[in-house]
Amino acid sequence: MDANVIAKRLSMIFAAMASAAFVFQAAQAETQKAVSPFEFQRAVEACFTPPPGATGAVVIAATFEADGALDKTPVVIEKGNGAIDQAFANAAMRAVLRCQPQLAAMGIQGEVRFNFAPPPAQETDGVSPSAPSEKRLREMQDAAQRLQAFADRNRHSREAMKPTNPEVSKTLDILCRPSEAEKLDELSPHEYKTVVSYTRSLIVVMNIYEDPATARSQKAITDNMRELGACLDATLWSSRAAVTITKKMFSEMPELSSNPKAAAGRDQVYSNIGLVIEGSLEALALDGMEASWCDARLAPLTALFETAYPVMPDKQKVTLRSAMRQAEKCSDQTRLSLKSLLQPRHP
Repeated sequence: MDANVIAKRLSMIFAAMASAAFVFQAAQAETQKAVSPFEFQRAVEACFTPPPGATGAVVIAATFEADGALDKTPVVIEKGNGAIDQAFANAAMRAVLRCQPQLAAMGIQGEVRFNFAPPPAQETDGVSPSAPSEKRLREMQDAAQRLQAFADRNRHSREAMKPTNPEVSKTLDILCRPSEAEKLDELSPHEYKTVVSYTRSLIVVMNIYEDPATARSQKAITDNMRELGACLDATLWSSRAAVTITKKMFSEMPELSSNPKAAAGRDQVYSNIGLVIEGSLEALALDGMEASWCDARLAPLTALFETAYPVMPDKQKVTLRSAMRQAEKCSDQTRLSLKSLLQPRHP
């Protein structure tokens, strides 16, 4: 296969992930033209002072008129069984009623469900303890900008752009942290902006290394990819987070499914993630790639596959099965792991 074609196929890994992030961001906004449903949720949470000790989540359904007025008294449709859980539910109800004027000003209309979950003790301000800090996100953005600037200056110097170059390697170490990216899967839907920001920074890496000027031969592509294992892993984990957060979004807000644009956006996310998996399999199938390198990619690849495969289009499943057969040659462990993914539990 032509080196340029291989490079472009590998660029699917990051380009498709970028598209997925922005699609699920846009899909969410489609349910309300002015304000997203999660902004309504956050507004109510700002009015909420929960009593400590509750263990059960509370879900309150409220119906709003066109002017934002409540059509009738909101209803608690889910709560815990203990006395403290009842107090938690009462506090949640007060928050919805107290926040109604703010919600009306935001343009709320129709039936909306508000979810109140007792946060873990270590969680603060509605931010998951697994979420990268704002400082960390800025660090990644700065590193991505430095890498891009370095690439712009040295794009035609294959030696300078090797991932093993100390200046490049130091920047990649900042950007590509798989263990951190793995935890993105624990974020809640209202933290989708964190996933988008995180992904934007990762995208820069493969955008650079898919450029034919950076690697002009198949050997150069393989050599570069060999050193980009951590970046590939981080991307696979981030991709899983994109699928998970999309699933959560549509589960927690069923009204999204009845919105054609939001539903189309969801389907596009799943399709794009299929391209991420396909691009990753292309990397495993590169001539000269060591078995140990392929085996090291299996944890994030299988985690993403198990999360995404059931919701992918049937036609794309066929394409992936073909790509898997090509990737199996890398090692015995890769072959066994990939074959196990297609056991009957995956229709």
